[in-house]
Amino acid sequence: MTQKYAVILASMLATGTMAQWQQVGLWGEVPTTGGVQVEQDVVFFHPASDKGMVFRSEDQGATWQQIRFADQGDSWKIIPHHGVDFINGGAHQAGPSNLFRHVLGDNAWVDLNVDILNFEVVGEGRVVACAVHNGQTAILISDESGSQWDNGFPLPEQLQVRLIGKDGQGNLLVQTYGDPAPDGELPGLYRSTDLGATWTRISDVRYDLTGASAHADGSIFASNGLRVLRSKDNGVLWEVVAVNFPYSTFTGSRVYNMGGGHLFFMCHEPGATPGHNLHESFNYGNTWSPVDYEVAQRLVFNMARDSKGSLYAATDNGVFRMDPAPVVAGVPEVDPGVRVYAYPVPSSDNVLVNTGGELMRELRLYDAAGHEVAFIPKVGKPAYLLAVGHLPAGMYVLRATTAKGNSTAQVVVE
Repeated sequence: MTQKYAVILASMLATGTMAQWQQVGLWGEVPTTGGVQVEQDVVFFHPASDKGMVFRSEDQGATWQQIRFADQGDSWKIIPHHGVDFINGGAHQAGPSNLFRHVLGDNAWVDLNVDILNFEVVGEGRVVACAVHNGQTAILISDESGSQWDNGFPLPEQLQVRLIGKDGQGNLLVQTYGDPAPDGELPGLYRSTDLGATWTRISDVRYDLTGASAHADGSIFASNGLRVLRSKDNGVLWEVVAVNFPYSTFTGSRVYNMGGGHLFFMCHEPGATPGHNLHESFNYGNTWSPVDYEVAQRLVFNMARDSKGSLYAATDNGVFRMDPAPVVAGVPEVDPGVRVYAYPVPSSDNVLVNTGGELMRELRLYDAAGHEVAFIPKVGKPAYLLAVGHLPAGMYVLRATTAKGNSTAQVVVE
């Protein structure tokens, strides 16, 4: 028994060989902490070259072009928004940097004259940024041109603030930290559901959530020192998840959240995770398994995924990509509102079924003759590790039932 593979989109049958991790270019390029991004299905790679440029690919990494935003400096975040590109650029990785704005069709990038640590773009092009001046941080919100900035968060006395990013529903998250004033407000996590106009305190969590990875299923994960942090309710309650593999660093790690409890833990600090720099979990981080592909031997900085389900990893030697199985045309759709993904798993006797956040009520597996060979009632989760290693080689049809209906996919056992 060798490989099992299934689905990329709900209700479409997949066939062919499930691709493993493969290198897709930029050999020899080392990224900044920004690594790889996917925005509107365009892949971006932030090189640590101090050349004021970023790479972009519109064909899943087959070819790359350079975007030059300054004469020098590095970047670690770019956001295209309604024909306008925003990018940071500074002299130090993940330190204070400038923010540049570029309108489609213009040659020039305009420096918005604000020193930032992180930023998001909301609404019709307003920037929400964590800015720093003389060591003091603040959340600022711009107008649509980027020329006017206003205070966007009422920072409690003596505290600092960091912009975490967005949760799985697109709401802004900021976190306060530091030593509060006597009888002052304690540090915590805040959420805005109205593009930064108002903020609600949702948690007393004090662990640094920088680099947190959120999903539409309500889960948020972050790596903080020797801890993996987990929230299953959009950041209200947090817990520390113990890892079951050697890990000996306080920096240089990140967690990528695929949804449904499927996670990747990656490390980009040499020697911190001997033998493997990439681990995978299928149960919300309760247990982890090493990823046994070449990518795990590289230093892995971060990950991103496109709408086709392809996953990208930024390493110290360019970009790697892992694809779900291809789609076969001509299969009638059952429920186009549900996406289902499948990816290689540590054991070749299993296939991971993932409905992208929709809870599965039941799973049924049928052989080519239409006979039911497996039935899992009351699944109650958006991801399930389905055992298929005991089945004879052949083609099988999987049916997942969610609140939105049934979605079918093909599983090939070889």
